Amino acid sequence: MAACWRRANISDRLSSDARSSRAGASMRHVFATLSGPRPGTSRKWSWARRLMARAFFMSLVLASGFSARAHFSEGMQVRTILVTSLEGDLRVFVRSPAPLIFSDLIGRSQVEEIPLVSPFLLRERTGDGERYSLDMDTIDEDRRGFGMRLNKALIFSQSGLDLPARLVRFQVHSARPAREIAEGSFEETFQSDPVPTRTPAFGTAVVDFELVMESPDPSGLLTVRSGYEPLVTGPGISIDNHLLDVRRVPPASLTVPGQLETPVLIGGSRLQTFVRYVYQGVLHIVEGLDHVLLVIAMALGVGATRKLVYLVTAFTVGHSATLVLTFLGATPTWPWFIPLVETAIAASVLYAAAAALLQRSGSVAVFAGIGLLHGLGFSFVLRNILGREAPDLVAALIAFNIGIEVGQLLILALTLSVVFLLSRYAAPALRPARLGALAGIALMSGWWVSERLSSVVASV
Repeated sequence: MAACWRRANISDRLSSDARSSRAGASMRHVFATLSGPRPGTSRKWSWARRLMARAFFMSLVLASGFSARAHFSEGMQVRTILVTSLEGDLRVFVRSPAPLIFSDLIGRSQVEEIPLVSPFLLRERTGDGERYSLDMDTIDEDRRGFGMRLNKALIFSQSGLDLPARLVRFQVHSARPAREIAEGSFEETFQSDPVPTRTPAFGTAVVDFELVMESPDPSGLLTVRSGYEPLVTGPGISIDNHLLDVRRVPPASLTVPGQLETPVLIGGSRLQTFVRYVYQGVLHIVEGLDHVLLVIAMALGVGATRKLVYLVTAFTVGHSATLVLTFLGATPTWPWFIPLVETAIAASVLYAAAAALLQRSGSVAVFAGIGLLHGLGFSFVLRNILGREAPDLVAALIAFNIGIEVGQLLILALTLSVVFLLSRYAAPALRPARLGALAGIALMSGWWVSERLSSVVASV
């Protein structure tokens, strides 16, 4: 992201674009070679070969420019908002990545292509561009001015009326503290992890602050929205908001992606929270290209048969087990573990595609093992949208897992529907289309394996 979490390296992007352009040119040559009709070939089969060639072409172009890192969310930024009531007032504790406190200034610098300027930021030119850091000396000298920026970062409303907020205190951390904000731990989290330098890096700095608001109904429904214009997030960076409402027993939690450009309700029903986590599960598997391709390869490998039911069930049992166990901490913390799992997940997609191409559907035990691998990926993503100390942890785990199953069934239904339509209305095209799709999946997953192996080597 140009002026927030990290400055983009223009030369890297240009070289990447050049590589993608060369890859696209060579693939267009392959496509032209494969798609041309041979003498004496019928139109139907010529059309079928074109379809298969397009599958090859699209898969390789995607593989050359899309790493499909569906797990672990290395670029995910999390803002935590905890709402409670005390002595008739609403009290809100916020833990926010520093760039979200300056999103309006960042957005303006991105749109107008000008440097990011603020009295609370230091700008340093480096060989790769510019590096920004927080100026703690200025923040200490002008705590009132910095406090005003914090005070306006979020707007809370009840019954359509904005609630005036008063900043009580704030604390800057050079990185996100290991201990998350939770009920009963406000003092500990505010005082933990002091800033080691006077210029913490802007992209990793985190600000804790506490707000107090007078409210006619401290236990009533509350909405929150961003007080600043959003910034433009770059590739690989996402933002999640963890909303915790401890005014009720038991407390409720909700995760909302984005920058809160539109108001979000706090204090809704538990059903609403459950549905939100189901949606997060569906969203994750649908957006995770390696998950999608694995399910498609399974469907194309055995079709709408009883064997597919067995394979999907084994996969579901496997990923459900590791989703829960890994999320609760039953995995090692070695630096090479995550890259190794990513590589193994890509290899599992390659296996599923190769087995389908060779008309060997694979054993139930193997797909249960593949499920164990993918469950690791699911669990690390869930950890970024749900803390282990979340008040409704069990319900959230169940809902997220249900969402994964719903997304999986949607992919299966869509794949089998396409197969059915082709078999009914374009039967000659079915086999080449199936082979082309599986070959494309194999090529793409093979690319991921080679790409991710370098991460494993680098982390050892």
